[in-house]
Amino acid sequence: MCNDVITLIKETYDTNETGDPVTTQTEREVFCQVRSVGMREKYQAQAVGLLPELTFILPDYYEYDDEQYVMYNEKTYRVIRTFVKDSHEIELVVTKDGT
Repeated sequence: MCNDVITLIKETYDTNETGDPVTTQTEREVFCQVRSVGMREKYQAQAVGLLPELTFILPDYYEYDDEQYVMYNEKTYRVIRTFVKDSHEIELVVTKDGT
C-alpha cells in the first residue's frame, strides 16, 4: 500500500549565457511505500563502500524518471540502486546525501 509521499529531485546541468555552469533542480511528489533495507543487501553494499538507508517502492516504474535524489521526512537521500519488479513496481534504494 502506497501511503507515504516522497519528493523526487532531478538535477540538470547546463551553462548560462556567459558560459558559467548552472545546476537546476526539478522536484515532484509521488506516492510510495517505505521499507527498510535488508541485512544481506546492507552488508553487500557496505563491502563496496555504500551505506543504504531505506527502500522506497513506487507502484509503477513510469513514476520514476532517473531522479538522483529523494526527500523524505525533511531529509535528503541519494539514489544508489533501482530495481524494477515483475509487477511494474520500482524499488529505489537510497543513502543519506552527504552534500
